[in-house]
Amino acid sequence: MKKYLLALLLVLFVQPAFAGQLLILDVSTHTSIPSTIYAGDLVAVNVNIDNLSGVGQAANDIHVSLQLNENDFEIIDVEENIDSIKAKGSKTVSVRFRVKEGTLPGVYKLPVSMDYFSGTDKLNQVDTIDLLITSCNTLNISEIDLSNFKPHINDSLVVTANIENNCSTAARDVEISLLPVTNTTIDPFIVAADSIKIGDILPGEEQKARFNLQITNKVDTQTYVFSIDANCDSCKTASNSFSFQVLGRPELVFSNIEYSVENALGNDSQIMQGSLFTFSVQLDNIGEEKAKAVSISVDFDEAIVGTSKSFLGNIDPDDSGAAIFNLSTAFDANPGETPGTITVNYIDELGVEQSFTENYPLYINAAPPTSPIVWIFLLILIIVVLALVYFIIKFVFRQLALRKAQSR
Repeated sequence: MKKYLLALLLVLFVQPAFAGQLLILDVSTHTSIPSTIYAGDLVAVNVNIDNLSGVGQAANDIHVSLQLNENDFEIIDVEENIDSIKAKGSKTVSVRFRVKEGTLPGVYKLPVSMDYFSGTDKLNQVDTIDLLITSCNTLNISEIDLSNFKPHINDSLVVTANIENNCSTAARDVEISLLPVTNTTIDPFIVAADSIKIGDILPGEEQKARFNLQITNKVDTQTYVFSIDANCDSCKTASNSFSFQVLGRPELVFSNIEYSVENALGNDSQIMQGSLFTFSVQLDNIGEEKAKAVSISVDFDEAIVGTSKSFLGNIDPDDSGAAIFNLSTAFDANPGETPGTITVNYIDELGVEQSFTENYPLYINAAPPTSPIVWIFLLILIIVVLALVYFIIKFVFRQLALRKAQSR
């Protein structure tokens, strides 16, 4: 009977002691940033720790540490404390470290040590997580330079790219390609070679690739996107994109300059002293871009006066605009050629004010001498006017005299 009582006491008192020694924590999942890890990367790992206790036992004063081989990893922050994880609960700890340059690729099993209290018992538990170090097999296109981000039609665009090998082994048979993104082909651009064979790039070294892109007059004015791809033996393709805007230029030309004399004596193209005439200037835009805020000014010295400036506004490609000036010559203008200048001002595609001039002299003819008949006519007209004035004055004085006589 005493043996049974002793056995019962052992069951009642010893079993809870063993239950207190049960390991109740578990490393369930983990994630890393970046998700693909190479030698030299700074890595953050988030580890999820679960409390699997089936009897409602909490884990308290938890100290978590990631055990790393310092030959392969540089320790930054690999420890974290947790106050408590209740039964069936879960918490996440974060650790940070750097994978050293030269660390071989492969799967590394990293021990996660957990010291904690379960009830009054202090326990130590070690789980592991897997960390995959990927072999570095991708070249880096670190920098793309353009000779001009806004080239014009008929310009040459130089594209330069830096190709870096950050891997621990040499990149073999490296080839760099220029590929269109906006268009399906490089046409209508012209490039001497759309791929360049560089050869081998040693670890830690870089090479430059240079492409010369000719922008023909068949290229439309818009934004274009290209990419540069880098390939080598056993390499993944590295790609980097760039864009540029192709611009055209407004090109204004004089398409018509003419004048017409209003008070001409049988010839509307002959300017004389004292003539009134209209002077017109027409411009055509034969370029690829709009000419903005177009204005035309004329200057014919002091011999010819009148409106001197006309504002035309914008002139689109394949369109025209005209300015008309009302001018007159002085009666005492010297006969002969009078120098003249036509000035055109406009704002181009880059917002820069442009101007050009055209010399356009006009010839002033002397007014014809007045005919003797005209002078005789004018003299007779003066005599008639004076006679009328005389009779009007005489009539007025006679009327005044009659009124004065009647008033007496």
